[in-house]
Amino acid sequence: MIVLNGGTAELSDGLGATLRRSLGDGVARVALEERLTVVTGGTDAGIFSVFGQALGNAPTAPCIGVVPAGRVTWPGRTGATVAPGEEERVPLEPHHSHFLLVAGDEWGVETEAMLSLCQALSLDRASLALLAGGGTGARREVLGHVRAGREVIVLAGTGRFADELAGVIVGGSAPEPETAEIAARGLVTVVDGTGHGSELGELVRARLALGEETARR
Repeated sequence: MIVLNGGTAELSDGLGATLRRSLGDGVARVALEERLTVVTGGTDAGIFSVFGQALGNAPTAPCIGVVPAGRVTWPGRTGATVAPGEEERVPLEPHHSHFLLVAGDEWGVETEAMLSLCQALSLDRASLALLAGGGTGARREVLGHVRAGREVIVLAGTGRFADELAGVIVGGSAPEPETAEIAARGLVTVVDGTGHGSELGELVRARLALGEETARR
């Protein structure tokens, strides 16, 4: 199982192209080939949009988006009119196979449910989290992963929390206690998020011991 955490902010042309290589040619390709279950933030925005497009319309295993029900929309949804002055709802990413809608109107209410889902899905299989960009929500998610003993691969060069955490791992000081705890757990691997997708894909295979699983099959 792979968990993808990170940012939903609009991507620059350069960063978008970079993530299409790393997340598309790397992570999504491995997920499709190895039929990996994937859990993501589920919205058609930022890194989740890039990843969903890379999966295409024929995922080989569940790709589950976990979102606050009050902050998202989808074709045909009723009873979800946005009040004047209210933050616009974000569409669900259409290439995901499933969604877990968590009751609530605020970003972050879905974090506990996402971590619980990841824990349940990883009881009998290897799991790995990846971080690209992200903010305070991603920090809480990554903290939950390392507290559960799950390794995290950080894509340096993708901005915001990913770059903050990468800097701490390579020897910088942690501005937040949560970041310091994440680094101290010894479960974070930093990679160049602007590199070739094939290299990231092979790292994912290695961390999940997929070569061994393929040989047994």
